[in-house]
Amino acid sequence: MNKICFLFLAMLVIPAAYIQAADDGFGDSNTITGEHFTIDYKTGVDINALAKKLIISDTDQQLSNLKVDTSSPEKELASKIEILFNRASDVLDMHVYSLSGHIKIFADFNQLQDFYHQLFKGDLPCTGFSFYLPQYDSIYISAVNFRREILGHEMGHAIMSRYFVVQPSIKIQEVLAGYVEYQLRKSKE
Repeated sequence: MNKICFLFLAMLVIPAAYIQAADDGFGDSNTITGEHFTIDYKTGVDINALAKKLIISDTDQQLSNLKVDTSSPEKELASKIEILFNRASDVLDMHVYSLSGHIKIFADFNQLQDFYHQLFKGDLPCTGFSFYLPQYDSIYISAVNFRREILGHEMGHAIMSRYFVVQPSIKIQEVLAGYVEYQLRKSKE
């Protein structure tokens, strides 16, 4: 009986350990932990500048029922990302309360492009501002393109990857993520 219990427990724990050990190759970084996203950023990324660059309006705060925490640049950035996540969820009308992902920030566009090339042996498609990889639950973006509408677009992908059991086509996902981006762009003030 003990061997069966041990085997069953091992089957539950070992796969979880492998999932946690999955490494995307992002490498050494600094970390800020938020409610739904862990923010990993490379050396050379100015967190204070990112927090100021991520515009969250009073309306965003009211609609999400959350406030920006200005007690430190790290808490400010984490709280702004949480508000943005709530806004993206509201725009899509898809609420995934258990989402726990990563936002990985490169110092510049070249680092992001090199990382993409390392993973896929090709150039960043389309605009190349950012991308989301569901297998790592991670959004990848450069500090240069760290804006609410771009981050919201990728959050839309993260939400959809967790919300749908059967994933919609890539075209439909892009339309929905583009809709989040559009709504966040037009409601900046």
